[in-house]
Amino acid sequence: MGNAVRLYLRLASASLRSHMQYRGTFALRSIVDFGVIVSDLAPIWVLARYFGNLDGWSFAELALLYGMVATSWGIVEVTLRGFENFSMYLVRGDLDRLLLRPRSVILQVAAHDFEFRKLARIAQALVVLALASATLGLGVTSLGWVALGIAGGTLCFAGIVMLGASAAFWTLGETSELQNILTYGGSAALSYPVSIYTTWFRRVITYGVPLAFVNYFPALAALGRTESAGWPRAMPWLSPFVCSAALFVGMASFSRGLRRYESSGS
Repeated sequence: MGNAVRLYLRLASASLRSHMQYRGTFALRSIVDFGVIVSDLAPIWVLARYFGNLDGWSFAELALLYGMVATSWGIVEVTLRGFENFSMYLVRGDLDRLLLRPRSVILQVAAHDFEFRKLARIAQALVVLALASATLGLGVTSLGWVALGIAGGTLCFAGIVMLGASAAFWTLGETSELQNILTYGGSAALSYPVSIYTTWFRRVITYGVPLAFVNYFPALAALGRTESAGWPRAMPWLSPFVCSAALFVGMASFSRGLRRYESSGS
């Protein structure tokens, strides 16, 4: 495991050196990524400002939801970027080169296209999370739920991007937009409480694609509002298990796709 981590860091550092060939562009794009906080949080602030709260959630509580899911998705977007672009490697025949190396394909794909500039997104999400937690006066137990939600969300999103990458073995990237709906679209939807959505959509993101376990249930536990929101007390405790299961499904599906792969023929 330690050797794999060192290899991943070396591959990531090689990507950083390539980005540093254009330092001005790198700095500018990092600033833009950090500034996305305005466009992401502005609609949430407007709703809280003019309606007082959103289904009983104050702006600070909404910011907590945003900070949790943005941090989770940001970590996956930075560290597993290669899986988002996997269909291109497959079509171009790059996967054949990865298979020739005596290293895990998952590790090599994960470190491919490592984008350090997106660390700025994680930074702005953490800033929002810290300010929201301080405003709400969260104690140690509540902060533990926040940390658990971020960890679980990272596992869940990792499973989704790997599942999306595995679909490329059968569709050659024709379903890539579905992955974007579940990741970019999912993170945007989870910036708001699940309770505001219509019944069928709540059921889909709770029992179908379990995105609600990424931040909603851990946030309810952190705020002490699980039962008052109409959910069993056990729901937040299921979050790490459900999110781990999502990762397992993604990894198993990707491994099956690799066994099915018969080379690009180029």
